[in-house]
Amino acid sequence: MAILAAVRPIVGSISQIPQPASSAERWANYVLLACKSERDPRTLGIWAHQIAVSYTTLCESCRLIGIQPRQARDFTRILRLLMQPFFEPRELASFLDISDRRTLDSILRNAGFMPHAIVSRQMSVAYFLDNQRFIADKNAGLTIIRNILVTP
Repeated sequence: MAILAAVRPIVGSISQIPQPASSAERWANYVLLACKSERDPRTLGIWAHQIAVSYTTLCESCRLIGIQPRQARDFTRILRLLMQPFFEPRELASFLDISDRRTLDSILRNAGFMPHAIVSRQMSVAYFLDNQRFIADKNAGLTIIRNILVTP
């Protein structure tokens, strides 16, 4: 995929794919766009609104590359936090719009963090991408995200 040469910065080290040429690139772009949002995309509808696409378009984009939309949403929520300059890893739960412990524990488990554990200051995007369980490791969309955010 020749996207790496055509990436422009959004916020800090977050990049956007100017003209996605595949379903995986389009999905990755939706994730990257949500990472610059000031508000937690706690629902698929909020995420779709934030990136200016329809709910159906967002969900189909996820399904086309083999990702459950809700898993993609939670993946995006955690990645967005890790990309924020103000983020304090030890206070992960306070930056998510979550109202119950069970939901928080599920998201933390799938993010590769231990429930009820204090997240260390060394938490990085690379660590998250390598340890998360929202999206299969060999997924094309995840590979694009990894190449843009982690690969030098």
